[in-house]
Amino acid sequence: MPTGKVADFAVSPLVDLLNEHTPLSPPFGGLVVVLALFGLAWLVSRGAGRLATFVVLRSERRHAPDLEDSGVIASLKQRETAISLARTSVRFFAYAIAALLSLGVLLGADKVQTVAGASFVVILLAFAAQRFLLDVVAGLLMFHENWFQIGDTVVIEPLKIEGVVEGATLRTVTVRNVGGDVIRVSNSEVKAVRVVPRGYRQVDVELFVTDADSGGELVRQVAGIVPRGPTHFIRPPSVVETDRLEDDLHRIRAVAAVPVGREWLAEDLLPSLVAERAPDDLVVHGPVVMWADEHAERRFARATRTPVTDRRSRQPGV
Repeated sequence: MPTGKVADFAVSPLVDLLNEHTPLSPPFGGLVVVLALFGLAWLVSRGAGRLATFVVLRSERRHAPDLEDSGVIASLKQRETAISLARTSVRFFAYAIAALLSLGVLLGADKVQTVAGASFVVILLAFAAQRFLLDVVAGLLMFHENWFQIGDTVVIEPLKIEGVVEGATLRTVTVRNVGGDVIRVSNSEVKAVRVVPRGYRQVDVELFVTDADSGGELVRQVAGIVPRGPTHFIRPPSVVETDRLEDDLHRIRAVAAVPVGREWLAEDLLPSLVAERAPDDLVVHGPVVMWADEHAERRFARATRTPVTDRRSRQPGV
């Protein structure tokens, strides 16, 4: 059934009733119905939003004692992403149906069919909807392939947008960066997404010194003065390994963590503080700053084979 006839069949009796039994003249009866349709769409949208918020908060309260468990956190992120997608879909379809029915009420079935049949208008609508459809298709593919979830720390390429995903719809992704700015990106503009697994960047710091005790004390002094917090050093530098290479040469390995977007804290500030606080002739080389991830190290260890391993695998009976 054409759109105009559907609208006529659905709301024409209500328009006629208003025109016959109220002081409203015929044009105003249709306007009242149009306002009622959009009001109903608004109520449906608000109801979907409140229901989604209730479900999310209920899940968080239920799993509050287990929020340190990474599996529970991942499950909550998946649920929140699915709820956000459902909420925005309900909102879109509610307003789309209200708009179609309102068009039928205002123009009538015959005029709607005439407008829909005009090729020029169809071409204009197609061009106007092209970008929208691209965003929707891209959003569906990203959600289906589970590129990211609400609450993930991501880097959106090629725009280099870094931050935490706060919202995701069929058309846009909302990201809040470390400075507090809220950025909305069209789904069709997202070419690639880098997800930071823990939400922060872990860094290994290697320092070659002449005395191990003095080198460890230097790291502790620097750890005591670096800024700490969710947007600074999430984990201040701490010594995790010390190797004696020679009598007067030792390697100290320390680890630290910084949020995405604040890598300069580890790359620039930390080496500068070490150089300023180090006594003369203590530091032989470094500090050398390297980004690290335990999961990535395990993956690369499994994928990378040493020459000795390769030779053994080619020997008969090995």
